[in-house]
Amino acid sequence: MILRTPQAAAEWQARDNRLILEQQGTRHALQVPCELADAPSPIHHLIVATKAWATAEAVDQIAPRLRDSSQLLLLQNGLGSQQAVSAGFPAQQVLYASVTDGAWKRAANHVVWAGIGQTLIGDPHPRPAPAWLSLLSQANIVWQWESDILTVLWLKLAVNCAINPITALHDCPNGEVVERAGQSFAPLLAELHALLTSQGVHMSLAELQQRILQVIQTTAANSSSMRQDLRAGRRTEIDFILGHAYRTARREGLSTPTLDSLYRQLQTHLGQCGLPQD
Repeated sequence: MILRTPQAAAEWQARDNRLILEQQGTRHALQVPCELADAPSPIHHLIVATKAWATAEAVDQIAPRLRDSSQLLLLQNGLGSQQAVSAGFPAQQVLYASVTDGAWKRAANHVVWAGIGQTLIGDPHPRPAPAWLSLLSQANIVWQWESDILTVLWLKLAVNCAINPITALHDCPNGEVVERAGQSFAPLLAELHALLTSQGVHMSLAELQQRILQVIQTTAANSSSMRQDLRAGRRTEIDFILGHAYRTARREGLSTPTLDSLYRQLQTHLGQCGLPQD
């Protein structure tokens, strides 16, 4: 595990490099050694689990340790951070993932695996799945190789655009999104459908609406990651969710007034909370 600062590494080592993984009330102690980004050893396989806005800097810090044969697996929300890494590291195989597992930290070295989901992994270029991904199965992670990972990520982005900003603006759980959005919900979904179509994602508006409503229903009691970040006073991933959708719509010449208004409202709200607007 690569930690950001010498202080973080010292604190981790003081806990004997021990990670407590809790699942359904059962706790397992795992030995997870740590190091800093400037350690000398080469990195052949790297899983990047940072927030989207921190991804490029994190990978840049370990760039001298990568080899042309190195493979990177990116777990970020939204879109944009993945393309930036791919552009910056053309010699390496950069894999994108969509993750629906739920986890949270009870303490600095105590992770609660709260909900088992599915991880879809793919390569935006037509290359086969690396053999080392089989280690995920050994760790009881449900995953599968996805030949069209960009379609998966665009669909997830659309779902996030329909849910996360509204929960952050109204400080509400996912289940209240439709009520809180009111009359703007239907036009927002129509604009997201047009955006998906422009990116080669073929699905009817009714199918998109059903998918989003199903996510809202199945996660009704959940608090979105954007709402959690806002409540904790942390920088959000707005630039890689709404921001990426907004910029893509401009590039494609689409009219998205509802999406644009939601983007501006959330930026204003973040500014009022003293948080970055990107």
